[in-house]
Formats: sequence, C-alpha cells, structure tokens
Amino acid sequence: MEVASFYRRTLHDSRPLVLLLAAALAACASAGAGGPAGSPGEGRAALARITVENHTEHRLSIAFRPAAPPGAEVVVGVVEPNATATVAPVPAGEPIILLARSREGGELRLAPRSFDLDAYWVWVIPADARFSIPGEHAGEAA
Repeated sequence: MEVASFYRRTLHDSRPLVLLLAAALAACASAGAGGPAGSPGEGRAALARITVENHTEHRLSIAFRPAAPPGAEVVVGVVEPNATATVAPVPAGEPIILLARSREGGELRLAPRSFDLDAYWVWVIPADARFSIPGEHAGEAA
C-alpha cells in the first residue's frame, strides 16, 4: 500500500507539468517549420515582373545576371522590333543587371538594381538606344 500511495501522489503532483508539456508540444506541432499553413508568401519565390517596350529596329533578347559574382546569365524573353512584351519574372530582393542584346551581339546594360517582391516595372528602350559590344561600357544606362 505504501508504494501505491507514492505513485498516486507523484502522478497527482506532476499533472500541471504534464499538461504544460502537452500544450507546448501541440503549439510546436501546429506552427510547423515555416509558420502556420497558408501564411503569406509560403512556397512562393521572390519574383518581380518586367515588361519591355522595344522602340528600336532590333530584335532583342532580354536577360539578367546577378550583380555579385558568380552568377550565370539567364535569358527571360525576346522582344521584336518596335514591340512590347512581358518577359519571364526576374528575382526580387537582390541586385541584378538587366541586359538587352541584339542579334549582332550589341548589348544595352542597366546599372544594378533590386526589385521589390511582386513589383511590376516597364523598361522603355528608346529608338536611339546605344548598344555596345560586351566589355565596353558605352551601353550602360540608368
């Protein structure tokens, strides 16, 4: 009878601790690793959308590359002469360099810039835009 009384008293005294641990475990399980299910931005990449107005006589490939090396160039679309097109989304929240390249190999490069998440930006390339051969800096624009 002495042992049974000891276990009864121990279980009764530890009930608040057991309830507290159970509540903490339930809270952790419902939060998950990335916050509550359905939270804003869950499973979404940080992207921005760009439309290019090409007022030149050149068919242009539009690309970007990260401003900080290393980083590969990624072509996101093509815009026909004197046309407007929305290209594939580009990364948001990190500096990138946008490029427009003609079939002849000339480039128009913008200075590095960052876009906000879900930003929408229009790049207007004027008819008199100066394209340069890669390695020259004459084609940079703001």
